[in-house]
This record gives sequence, structure tokens and C-alpha cells, in this order.
Amino acid sequence: MSFANPWLLVGLTAVGLPVLIHFLTRARPRRVAFPPFKFLVEACAGQQAVHRLRTTVLLTIRTLAVAALVFLFARPFLNPIGAGSNALASQRVVLVLDASLSMRAVQGGIPLFARAKSEAADVLRGLDSGAEAAVVLVGIKPRALLPALSRNLPALHEALVRAEPTFELGDFKAALAMAEHLLGGAGTIYIFSDFQKSNWENAGPLPAGVVCRLRPVTSEPVNNVALVGARVMPEEPVTGETAEVVCSVFNCSALPREETVRLQLGDFAQERRVTAPPFGTVDCAFNVTFSKPGVFIGKAWIDPDDLAEDNTRYVALRVHKALQVLLISDADPTDWRSAAFFVSRALVPSAKAAPGINLVRRHSQETDRGILETADLFALVAPASPTGETVEVITRRVQEGARFLAIVDGPTGPSLVPAALNPPFQLTRMVLSEAGDSIVSGQRRLFLDNELEDWSAVRFRRHYQNQVSANRKAEVMLSYPDGSAAVTLSTVGKGLAAFANLPLTPDGGDFVGNPMFPATLHELLRALRLSSEGQAITPGIGWVCETPSQGEGAPIMSDPEGKTIEAQVLTSGRTSRLALPPAKSPGIYPVKHSGVIVGAEAVNVDARESDTRLIALEKIKAGQGASVSVVRGEEDLLLAGKAIPLWPQLVAIVAALLAAEMLLLTLWPRKRAAGVNV
Repeated sequence: MSFANPWLLVGLTAVGLPVLIHFLTRARPRRVAFPPFKFLVEACAGQQAVHRLRTTVLLTIRTLAVAALVFLFARPFLNPIGAGSNALASQRVVLVLDASLSMRAVQGGIPLFARAKSEAADVLRGLDSGAEAAVVLVGIKPRALLPALSRNLPALHEALVRAEPTFELGDFKAALAMAEHLLGGAGTIYIFSDFQKSNWENAGPLPAGVVCRLRPVTSEPVNNVALVGARVMPEEPVTGETAEVVCSVFNCSALPREETVRLQLGDFAQERRVTAPPFGTVDCAFNVTFSKPGVFIGKAWIDPDDLAEDNTRYVALRVHKALQVLLISDADPTDWRSAAFFVSRALVPSAKAAPGINLVRRHSQETDRGILETADLFALVAPASPTGETVEVITRRVQEGARFLAIVDGPTGPSLVPAALNPPFQLTRMVLSEAGDSIVSGQRRLFLDNELEDWSAVRFRRHYQNQVSANRKAEVMLSYPDGSAAVTLSTVGKGLAAFANLPLTPDGGDFVGNPMFPATLHELLRALRLSSEGQAITPGIGWVCETPSQGEGAPIMSDPEGKTIEAQVLTSGRTSRLALPPAKSPGIYPVKHSGVIVGAEAVNVDARESDTRLIALEKIKAGQGASVSVVRGEEDLLLAGKAIPLWPQLVAIVAALLAAEMLLLTLWPRKRAAGVNV
């Protein structure tokens, strides 16, 4: 505790004045010898004890009143506690506002971000004259309303009023680092957030050496149900093929929720009823068949709730006339005993049997750049010796989203496992088995239906021994008894690569004559087309769009509101690659070339923002030398970091003491002795 006028504490010497006045002004009795007086003393003994008690109480009240008056004029106040007790902490302030998607939730009719913005504005208005402040908005990348601490609080307040929440994921680690940099190691950070667990678990410790005041804008999590996924499998279907749209519903509440999922995609419209378990996810599937090629856009949605922005998922896909498969092999096309012959016949028995697959076969030395740039799936079947340029183009295409399948066998097998495609194993040597080796299922499933996967009657007389990386065994679909991988499926950039270490000739075993062979090849093709690991496009992150070119000039992309987006053309030709700035909002972003829609991309909110469960504030770690406090009420928020004056309490104490004195004198008057006639 400190005093604004400490020199007035000298007045405490007057505390004894009421006692001194009492003793100086009381009547001094004369001693008169009167024998019967002892009887009067005995009779009044009880009254004297009561009188002394009254005097003591009265003197105590008057003494305390004088002391309280002295303290009142000295103007005492309480200093801020902790690291913020120095003047610098209250003069340098950064307000960190959570502007992530979850702050768009509405509770009690008020958006959480509006509540945070209002309280932050109150703190700005309450800063002392000469204080410096800054405001940082939290998104996928933090954004300061002004580039540095500023004394222009009105301008900062005006910018704060105009601020809006984003549709982005919140990165508090980056936001706190920016706040620490703005403060330069000393000051106070106010954090206004819903303290969503998914955002704060990876935030790290709070900045060291500063005051951190945590202000939760809600005490209860939002009971949210969200549509967290809408996947199309395969991602790029062909005409006449049945595609599956799988929608995922997440229930972030303690009770089961029944929801209606609606899907509209092109001319297709349907709905499904699902029941989502508490804090769980449930999927529902829609089967869609496209009768013509082209670009199709649509959306899936559920009824809105307190966080309506995550109740919709947008879908954009391209339907091809046929799947372009490039089969590269050096075997004679007329050799019906070659692996390439069996693979081509298993994939395309006839034009009518596989209308959705367009297979083109090329010799290793005859692959031109045109066919390499347009193929959707590359199938390299031994024997084959692709050139370095061919491997380079295939690697780039796979990283951009194409698919790759290698049949590894014979002397040219190692050349079909390029390191650039990141195989999960290392080839050692070819091994032979006269009786034939069996294969077993690996950690990753090849067949969706386990009952169809029966390898007991299949034997292989040769294979490449290999060593699977310890941390990539989950990519193995089939393996040999010696631990060598037989079939693997791995992610390569945005695409997928499958390696089949299987002899697909009659002298290599009985596999090509078994019904399991075409079934296995088509299941592998399904896995290659369905299992895309491409990163979803979310607001706040820059992205690249690849679209077919048509006509002159560069393609033009627009946002969901129809406004043109400035894009940088990275490459052009049959396809154009556009580098785009971060998307601001979810929705469909169409691409036009020469006035015709040639593509579209769907931007959806990050599913992690839909988990509105709160983190326990005590789990947030403080940096070394930091003072952390939780501000629960608006009054505490305004007083946080400020000196607390005590004079209002002292005024009340003085008034109470004086009132007590008057009440005591009124209700307990001093009784005077009655006169006696002699």
C-alpha cells in the first residue's frame, strides 16, 4: 500500500486526542468523609462498571474515526501485484484478440468476437495519458492493426472498431511472439479469447518477463455441431462412373444429436438423417453418377446453430471423359506372356468392358512430353528403362497429383523404383523359390472386403528382397514371409505411388492365372484414385490452382462474391498453374478462360475450429519471470494493472464511525445522579 500524501500521516499523532480531552474535561470529585457513603458506593458499583464500558466504547469509536480521517487525507492506494507493479507495465500494452473462426459463435445473442472487441475497447479507453498500445488479431497469421506501439489511442480504437473475425484457424504461438516483439521485453499483454483447446494446446508458454492477463469471453463451450468433411471418391471421376460423396458430421456437445445432411452437386440433390454421438463423428455417403464430363460444383450442409459458419462444406470436382493411363514397358506388344500384356488386359479387357479407362502403351524411349503431361496414371511394367527426363516429368506430375504404379520384376526392376518417388523400402537382391512363396496382408488394407482377400492358393517363385523403413511399415499392403514388401502405397506430394514387387508372368508363379490377379489390380487402382492426401484449401493460406487452358490470355479466378482475384501465372500450356493469395472466406472459387468456366476450387474452413471445447486455463504455461492472472469480470478487467484507490472505503468507514457515535450517544445516554434533600 502507498500514499498520495504521505506527509499527512503526521496527523496520526492526533489519534490520542479523544482520550486526552476525556481526561482533561472530566469532573474531579471532592473527597468528603461521610460514614453512610460506603453504603452508596456499594449500591452504585454496578452502574460504575456500565459507565466505564460506555466510555471505553465511545473513546474507541472516536479514536478510530480520527485515524480514518488522517488516512483519508493521505490518499492511500494499492499497487498492482507482480511484474506489473512497475510503471512501464501499465504504459506499454498489447491487446491480443482472438479473431479465429470459433469467435464467430453466438452466445446469448452476442457474437464472442463482438464481446471481446467491446472489452478491449474499454481497456484502451482506460489507459493512462501517454501510454503506448497495440492490437494484434489472431488468425492463421497474426495481424497488428498498427505496425508498432502507438500513443495515438483514438486511431487504434477506430481500427479496433472496424476489425472483424476471420474464417481462419488461430495460431496463438505466432500471435504471442508478435506481441512480445512489440513490447520489447517489458509491458502487459491482454488476451481476449474463447480459449479453444484445439488452438491453445500448441501455443507454447506465454512470453517471459511480461504481465499476461487472460480474459475468457465465455465460461462455457459452444454446443456446436459441424460438417467437418465432404470427400469425393474418386476425386476426379469419369463419366458413367458412380462416385461416392462422404460427409462427416462432428458433434461437439455432451448429448447425441440428430442432424439432416443435405447434398446438392450439379443436378443431384439428396438428404440423409444421421445421429452423431457426443464428442464424436459420424459419416454418411451419397452415390452420384455423372452423365457428362465437365466442372461440377455444389455443397453439403446441415441446419445452422450457434456457430453457423462450419455447417457447410463446398465441393468442386472435374469429371473426365476417361481416365488417361500411360503404360510404359519395353516388352513386345505381341508377347502375350509378358507382364505388360496381362496388366493391360486386366485393366482394359475391351473397350466396352472398361469405358472409363483410356490406356495408351509406350516403349521407354518413345514417351513424348505431350503424353507425359496429360496422363492421370503412370504404369511402369518390367521390363522398362525410362529415361532420366521421363522419370523427372513423372516425378513432378505425381507430386502435383497424378498417380504412379510400378511392377517391379526382372533385371530392370531397380530402375522402376526411383528415389525421387520416395519408396518405403530399399531393394537388396532378387531371390528365387522353386516351391513358391506366399504373401500375407500388411498393415494397410488393399481390399475393402476382407472376405475377398484370400492369398492361400497363390504362390510366387521370385521377388526382390527389400528392407522396409521402420517408420513406414503402415504403407505396406502385402508382404512376403521374409518381411519384404510385396505391395506398398505411399504419398508423394499431392499424388500417390504404388510399388508392386510381384512377378506377373507365367514363369513367376500362378498369380496371373488366378482370379485374384484382376481383382487385385483393380483394387490397387481404386486405392490409388480414392486415397488422395492432398491438402485441403482453407482460408488464410496461400495456394496453387492447376486448371486446363482454353483460348488466349491467362485464366481468371474470382471469389464467391464474383470479385476477380489477382493471381500469378506460374506455368502455362495445356494446363495453367496459378499462385493465389490466401482466401478470405469459404466458398466456390471458379476459374474462367476466355469467358468459359474451365475449373473451380472449393475453400472450406479448417475442421479443427469446430471443436469448441475449452482448455483449462491452469494448463497454459507461463514464461520465465512472467506474471499471469485470469480476469473474470469486466470491473476486474478495467482495474487490472492499475493502482486501486482506498479513499472511497475510508470515507465509508469515517461515516460509519460517526454514525455509530451518534447512535451510541442517543441510545445509551449518561445517567446523572439525582439531587438529595437533607
